[in-house]
Amino acid sequence: MAINISGQPGLPFPLKTGFTAAYQKATFWKCDYSSAGAAHAYWVILPNTLKPTAIKPQQLKEVGLTNIGIYNTIDKTLPYIEVWVAYETVTNGKSPVVWLLNKVQITGEKVLHQNMITYPDGSKNIDVLTSKTIGNGEQVISRFTGISKGNNYYVLKASCNQKDYAAQAKNIFHIVSHWGLK
Repeated sequence: MAINISGQPGLPFPLKTGFTAAYQKATFWKCDYSSAGAAHAYWVILPNTLKPTAIKPQQLKEVGLTNIGIYNTIDKTLPYIEVWVAYETVTNGKSPVVWLLNKVQITGEKVLHQNMITYPDGSKNIDVLTSKTIGNGEQVISRFTGISKGNNYYVLKASCNQKDYAAQAKNIFHIVSHWGLK
C-alpha cells in the first residue's frame, strides 16, 4: 500500500507503469553487473539513454555504503536521470526496512511517499520516494528500494530533477522495480 507522507499530491508515485512489452524492448536494456565480484553481482533494467559511468567499488564513508554502480543519462539534450547501486555488510541483524530508512535519513532526504514490498520469498522491504535540495538550489526527486542477501543489504536509488520528475516517474518506477541479485 502506498502512503503519502508529505501531503504533496502533485508528485506521482506510480506502482504500475502500463508499459507494453514492445515499448519495454525498444526503450530499456538489461545491465548485468559483476565488477565487485560474484557475491555482489546484480542486474538492473535501465532506459537506453543511461550508460554506466562508474562500476568500480567506491566507499561512501558518510553513509557507510560501498557504491558498486553509477549510471547516468549521457545525452545532454534529454532529461537527466542518475541511478546508483550500493551495499553494506550488516552484522547487527537490523531489518532491511529499518536499514534502508536509516540510509535515506543519513543522506538528508525528505520522505514523500513509501510503499511496502513483499518479495516472493516472503522477505519485505520498502520503496521510498524522497526530495532533497542540492548545492545549487535544485530539488532532486529520488526513489529508493532495497534488497538483502544474507548480511549484505543493497540499495538502488534512481533520481532526477523535480522539474522532470512527472514525465520520468514511470521510467524511474520501472528501474527501481526491475532489479535483483544474481
